[in-house]
Amino acid sequence: MTAPVAPEPAEPVARRVLIVSADIGGGHDATGRALEERIRAIWPGSRVGWVDTLDVMGPGVGRGFRRTYVTNVGVTPWLYEFFWASLWRHHWFAATAKWFTGSWAGRRLAPVVEAFDPDLIVSTYPLGSAGLAWLRRRRGLGVPVGAWISDFAPHPFWVYPNLDLNVVVHPAAMPVAAAAATGATLGVCAPPVLDSFRPGDRVEAARRCDLDPERAAVLVACGSYGFGAVEEAIQALVGVGDPIQVVAVCGRNERLAARLEALDVPPGRLVVRRWVDDMPTLLQAARLLVTNAGGATALEALATGTPIVMYRPIAAHGAANAALMAAAGLAETAHTPQTLVAGVRTRLRLPARPVEVPPDGQLPDLGLSALAGSRGPADGPGGRLVPSAAEEYLAVAPPAAGDTAARAGLDDGGARGRDRRAARGRRASWPLRAQDAFFLYVQTPTEPQQIGTVLELGPRAEGVPVTRAQLTAMMARRLPGITTLRRRPVDRGPWRRPGWVIERYVDPAAHLDEVHVPPGDDGTAAIDRFWSEPLPHDRPLWRLLLISGLPGDRTRLAVKLHHCLGDGVSVIAVVRRLLDTVETPAARTRRKAPPSPPRAVTPEERPAGLAHARDTAHRLGRVARGLVRLATLGSTPRTPLNQRIDTSRRQLVSVSLPAADVLRAARACRAHPSELMLALAAGALRSAHPDPVPPLLRVIFAVSRDARRRAPTQGNWTGAVSLDLPLRPMPPQDRVAEVRRTLRDALGSGEVEAAGLVMRALGTLPAPAHAALARRFYTSRRLNVVVSYMPTSFPMRVLADAPVLAAAPVVALAEDVHIGIAVLRSGASFEIGVILNAAFADVGNAIVAALRTGLAELLVDTDTGVPGAAGHDVRAPGRTGDAAANDGVPVGADQGRRETPLVGETPGTATNGRTDRAVPPGVPRCV
Repeated sequence: MTAPVAPEPAEPVARRVLIVSADIGGGHDATGRALEERIRAIWPGSRVGWVDTLDVMGPGVGRGFRRTYVTNVGVTPWLYEFFWASLWRHHWFAATAKWFTGSWAGRRLAPVVEAFDPDLIVSTYPLGSAGLAWLRRRRGLGVPVGAWISDFAPHPFWVYPNLDLNVVVHPAAMPVAAAAATGATLGVCAPPVLDSFRPGDRVEAARRCDLDPERAAVLVACGSYGFGAVEEAIQALVGVGDPIQVVAVCGRNERLAARLEALDVPPGRLVVRRWVDDMPTLLQAARLLVTNAGGATALEALATGTPIVMYRPIAAHGAANAALMAAAGLAETAHTPQTLVAGVRTRLRLPARPVEVPPDGQLPDLGLSALAGSRGPADGPGGRLVPSAAEEYLAVAPPAAGDTAARAGLDDGGARGRDRRAARGRRASWPLRAQDAFFLYVQTPTEPQQIGTVLELGPRAEGVPVTRAQLTAMMARRLPGITTLRRRPVDRGPWRRPGWVIERYVDPAAHLDEVHVPPGDDGTAAIDRFWSEPLPHDRPLWRLLLISGLPGDRTRLAVKLHHCLGDGVSVIAVVRRLLDTVETPAARTRRKAPPSPPRAVTPEERPAGLAHARDTAHRLGRVARGLVRLATLGSTPRTPLNQRIDTSRRQLVSVSLPAADVLRAARACRAHPSELMLALAAGALRSAHPDPVPPLLRVIFAVSRDARRRAPTQGNWTGAVSLDLPLRPMPPQDRVAEVRRTLRDALGSGEVEAAGLVMRALGTLPAPAHAALARRFYTSRRLNVVVSYMPTSFPMRVLADAPVLAAAPVVALAEDVHIGIAVLRSGASFEIGVILNAAFADVGNAIVAALRTGLAELLVDTDTGVPGAAGHDVRAPGRTGDAAANDGVPVGADQGRRETPLVGETPGTATNGRTDRAVPPGVPRCV
């Protein structure tokens, strides 16, 4: 085929990569570690998650599979050989086995993939690959998925046509992989091992390993389980004499190590090691490797240049690997002690010459770049996978001669179902979680469910404002690595929840608008229109608005996403991925013996026995209490803030509060910053509420249930509690104390867990019933105001080479709920965005003024030590732009909008009539 024109090199973009492996032997995890190392090298700042396929398939599955594997290889090799041969001889058996294990693993991997939200998935374990292929067929898994085959000779369980790329380690394996699965996209890469496996100085390596550099080290390593005729090989080798030093690596096989240590051999002729941490140096020190499986250890030896002898290969895949490696000239085989000794002596008489694997036809970067550039699954009924720009290195396995249409339809057990969906004209899609579909259902013409932020951007380094073309180019580079912004909702039938499809290509220009404002206009009217318009559903649900023409070469960028794409924390994480400076995650700690890769996405460890029963009873009791609380909350207080308004016109006002002041006030009140901000919001709502003021207002407050396991970039994973905020007259510190008690009681009541259970239960209903109940619950009958505190810190970084000066968060409203207050820690300030129906514009301005007044009163009380010294129950009179008691600052509409210093101004100087306090360095981080 004709090689396409190579794409222009682009800047490396941090990615989210999920590695699907399994702890069965050491080879699958070893390949995964090599891929992780290369991922972090080519895409700095990437987040890599791990999942053990066997662990997620169910309790005891991993232990059962490992025991079965060890028993078959060590005790009943004939049975293992029969199973392996049957996969090749009987197509129906291979297809059925792959369908069964794929549907099992796929269903259990689905929530892991959903929670991690990867933009790239790599598999190093056959059952993991089977599960991912099932997810591709049945749920439209839309991110690029590749399988790395760590065996030298692939077998049918390794190769899947539904994956974007199946990578083998040598050109000699290509015909075998093509025979294993017709129609699969294949590629060749260098041996997937860590970069530390490379040729080195043998004498120096021997000294580092405490070996005798005067002797030729013969390394006997037969995998982590120490399978096969290891003792027979070692007894033959130690009889060669003093010219060699035999090094036995036993891995996890403690019994083998004990037996070898008990052998009566001359001192120094046999060195027994268990698990070895520094295998690269040991392979550099060895003149020869004796092994029997042809898996990861053999690949590491190939990368190091150490010659290989396969002695009595283990059944099935071991024998196939040995035969193919010997045919490729990369290994020798021996089946008796005599031939082994003769081969070793012959090899040692020859000058040391490393084994070299020709690099011809190898994909660069272990094939990762080719996978990342793949276009994903085709829409057509055949489900053909389209090669990427690296297709000069790829091949599509042709159908085997004599394959009938029926036989091809059985491949992987899923093509028939794919054809049926194509006949109905419906593309396979990933069903929305019940929590995400909820926000699609509650959207109304007057209440579009949109969340996001408004960024204040300074001039670029060359002193000019950022342009629409520059933002478009930046988005085009980042979009391939952000699947959240390529998700589009699709219909899955009248009785089923909608689904996601991930678009191959999204035109950023179609999602980015620009408004150039005249002098004297700060773009607030354009931003208000932006938040008033619903998102179109015929494309991914997000949009950007650039406001240009502001003084000082500044710009404003409004970013909005539909609430079904994620909660506030997810949206902030998406925006962080657009920033030019990427944080490199801290290195993860791995165990030394045996090494275990970091499992970023795994089931939690559960206590056993009585402790488990107590823990379960405690959780059930907590959920029961939460359900009782939900059932007895009662209706919300009646207030004119929840009157029916038949318009979607929005207005956004924002304010910045110095982080140093907020944290100082929180410490003085012995409260968390979230509790302090809730109390300030309560005081502001009292101040802005029209007469008569009710004693309470009910707000819904987002709560992060498990930050360690939640998705950082997609999905609604936070819970929520209902709080009755006190609006009665009281000193500010008393209001903080009451809010703190109310919030902590709510968090301890089990309401968060109960609400999550209710959400999931609603998802089991048919879609019409789910939608009807969602619309009934999420109204002013259940809440008066929405308040959100983002439990994350938004960094002040650079977007398209323009510094980010401020970020005002925006929350979504509900039916007849017209006010939303969002708080975000951003650099040295707390940014607060108040979104409200335009009919309550004066209320929004009063809330902004009262927030500053409330913080000032708390600081006065803190400094004087006298509660209420600053006075309390201050009602801001500025309903239409009058002055309020806020350090003499007017509460006009314009002043209520902008609280951030302009570029070149120093905090503490006047800005639009405001006075901002200087923030000292070293402010404690609030999360």
